[in-house]
Amino acid sequence: MTSPLRPAGSGAGRAGWLSLARESAESWWVVVLAATAMALGLQATRVFVADLLFVVDQSRRTALALYNLGAFSTAVLAGPLALALGRRGLLLTSAGTLWLSRLALQVTDDPPLRVLLGAIGLAGWGWLLVSLLSLDRRSAGVGLLAGCALDLALRTAWLTVDLPWTPGPAAHVATALLIGAGALSLLAAQWEEDEIVALPGTRALLIGPFLALFHLVLGNLGLAQVQAGLRLPAAALALGFGLASGMALGRLLASHWAGWLPGTAASGLGLWLAWHGSSGAVAGLLLAATGVAALLAGVLLGGRADRGAGSVNRVALGFALGMVLQVGLLFRYYTATGSGLYLGAAWLLTTLGTTVWWPSRKPGTDRVPVYSTALVAGALVALAAGWQGLRAPAALSAAPLAGQVTVMTYNIQSGFALDDRWSLEETARTIEAARPDVVVLQEVSRGWLVTNGADNLLWLSRRLGMQAAWGPASADGLWGNAVLTRAPVSAVELRRFSQTQNLRRSALAVRVEAGGGSLWVIGTHLDDPRGAGAVRLAQVEELVAFWAGRTPVVIAGDLNAEPGDAVIARLLDAGLVDAALGLGPEGTTSDDGRRIDYVLVSPEITVLEARVLDRWSSDHRPVVATLRMPWAE
Repeated sequence: MTSPLRPAGSGAGRAGWLSLARESAESWWVVVLAATAMALGLQATRVFVADLLFVVDQSRRTALALYNLGAFSTAVLAGPLALALGRRGLLLTSAGTLWLSRLALQVTDDPPLRVLLGAIGLAGWGWLLVSLLSLDRRSAGVGLLAGCALDLALRTAWLTVDLPWTPGPAAHVATALLIGAGALSLLAAQWEEDEIVALPGTRALLIGPFLALFHLVLGNLGLAQVQAGLRLPAAALALGFGLASGMALGRLLASHWAGWLPGTAASGLGLWLAWHGSSGAVAGLLLAATGVAALLAGVLLGGRADRGAGSVNRVALGFALGMVLQVGLLFRYYTATGSGLYLGAAWLLTTLGTTVWWPSRKPGTDRVPVYSTALVAGALVALAAGWQGLRAPAALSAAPLAGQVTVMTYNIQSGFALDDRWSLEETARTIEAARPDVVVLQEVSRGWLVTNGADNLLWLSRRLGMQAAWGPASADGLWGNAVLTRAPVSAVELRRFSQTQNLRRSALAVRVEAGGGSLWVIGTHLDDPRGAGAVRLAQVEELVAFWAGRTPVVIAGDLNAEPGDAVIARLLDAGLVDAALGLGPEGTTSDDGRRIDYVLVSPEITVLEARVLDRWSSDHRPVVATLRMPWAE
């Protein structure tokens, strides 16, 4: 086996184009090693963060914060490990830790075990990146950005779902290929001690805020679809092109002392446009991805090429501090239901750090394949986008509702079942079991890291062949309520409630067309803390005002209130009928034995049957009502 670190002087005597060709080939191996490590590490990140949220329970926010801080700060141990094992030992240990834990994640679905394996994968990933950045920051930096594009391509190819949550041979083969490419790269990559170009430890801190921006915007396929109105292939192309362009642009900007200025301006304007979902959101996504990637690439590629052994300890400390910053930013972002304040803070930290640490000398990167790597990264995303473009149905069939309509309301908990296992396939099978014409969904995620980053609505709509209407509650538009239906939709309205005690809430109104008229379907999810009764009452007043007496109407959702509660009484006083009133104890819908999910109808609708499905593919059971519409009489 070839040693990853050769003794100093072993390459002496080689010069000219042969030496340049050898160095370029060796850089390619480092790029591939870093890129595959980055993709595997991002997958481990989403597994750890999402599974931890449900295993520990999302209400225990202090515990969640501490667990995340502990796991993400393990990179600081790379220094002591390098001292104990040597550079070669650190490389082999960190790579083996990442690969074995990631392989185990692919073949187990036990949530507590997945949390542990995800934490181990995070540790190995951090140590490996620290090791690479302290050996060859330029090649590793290019690989880091290429790995983000590779991650984007993989999630695009699998309809936004990560490989560790995807059963079947295709996902297993893709995982094996990633690990195999990384292993081959580690065997082929070589460094001479006098060729080491280490990253100054302080600059490693920038990787944390960059990753926060990647999870929230730059690699967020759901955000690109919701805010820019793009379909999945176009969303992937916009983000992938931005990342690849930024990689190449960073190489050019690093040659200029003020190169950080265009990257800062482009990223700031781009994030603002993308966040506000304006007509310029597509351009905003491109600018944001290009600008932020260019800033990080410039810092990693430029500056003096100090030779000799770099300090693993300093890189490890900077990297770990960056990860802690990432945890803090993301934790506050999600507890504030997608607040743009913390997105802005991540951008500010990135741009301030870039300004301080921008290289003052031209980069010595002739041997680093920056442009060719950018081309390959962009091509991988384009291939994945093309694949999804071919698979996407041209149009979903839509037949008007008949006189008898089956309506389901279902809090899907973003695809996580009562036993904390994630499977949108099980969610889809639960819906199929009732054969509904209209499905009202709550706790739908379209790209939140804490719920594994998958676009639940896109996946379910494609899987069930139903049209989708989206009603976001969060400020970023990626978490909320939805309606699926087999009938034509002629109008969609949204109302975000002005009060909340926990996460932000909303109501979605959809007018569904029928052969003899139309039906208004309103889906909502009221605040959940037991002590938030006053907030729920305020929200239900806004709900009644939003309804505005339109009939015939079905109002359905998770109301977090039991029969007899003032919230339910207010809706009944407004003239609605509880479709499942007579079910009794068998009508409980939550895992704590309460009935808090409802289908409420206006009086002109006749309730033929109501039932609660005894399925726990969420922490709620769905309510199904069969209704006769007034035009059927």
